[in-house]
Amino acid sequence: MEEKRYKIIYGENEEDYIVRYLKEEDIIDGYLSEAKAFNLFYDNMIMCNSYFEGSYFNGIDFLIDNYNEEEDYYIDEFQFFIIDSDFSEETLIKVTNKMGNTLYYDNDKDLYITGITDLGTSRTIVPTDIKVIED
Repeated sequence: MEEKRYKIIYGENEEDYIVRYLKEEDIIDGYLSEAKAFNLFYDNMIMCNSYFEGSYFNGIDFLIDNYNEEEDYYIDEFQFFIIDSDFSEETLIKVTNKMGNTLYYDNDKDLYITGITDLGTSRTIVPTDIKVIED
């Protein structure tokens, strides 16, 4: 399938973007699929579902937590991944927020961890809030 050049807007304003070549299947109704967002913004992902067991969150910064203030409830997290990225923390926060997932930082181990909030669906068909515009 042919790739086209797109502007991927990951923040709230037009200055927060990257330009990449994407396939039609990477885009869902004008938004980046979650699978492609993982691929573009997270260089490596290691599943770590038992990471928080017994840690009591010592040394953990909640960059994007799982509490929904508007509706007063906690969002379920089904999987956890240690992530690595060449992007800044500010960009990771914006991108992960647009994916609807959580983001943590372990100060002691210098690790970012994302919590996945959707379950049982292929990430290739889950849209994010990351807008995609043909460049």
